[in-house]
Amino acid sequence: MGTKQKKAKHTGLLLRLFAFAAIAYLAITLVVSQVDIMVKQQQLDSLLVSVERQQQQNTELQRLISSGDEMAYIERIAHDKLGFAAPGERVFIDITGK
Repeated sequence: MGTKQKKAKHTGLLLRLFAFAAIAYLAITLVVSQVDIMVKQQQLDSLLVSVERQQQQNTELQRLISSGDEMAYIERIAHDKLGFAAPGERVFIDITGK
C-alpha cells in the first residue's frame, strides 16, 4: 500500500467521522429545539388562559362601573377579601376548624 493510498484512506475516514459528528450534532440540536418549542407552547397556552381570565374580569369591572353599582362591589371586596365590617355589623368567626 502506497503513501497516497494511506492518505486517501485516512482522509475518507476523517470525512466519514466529520459527517457522522455533524449529523449527530444536528439531530441533537433538532430534538432540543423541539423540546423548547413544546415548553414555549405550553407557556403560551397558559398565558392565553390568563389573558382570557383577565379580559373577563375587566369586562365585569367595566360593567360595574358603567352601571353605577361600584359601591356595592367595593363593599363586597372590603368585606370578603379584606375582612372589613360595616358599622354595627357583628362578625362571627368559626374557630372549630370545620
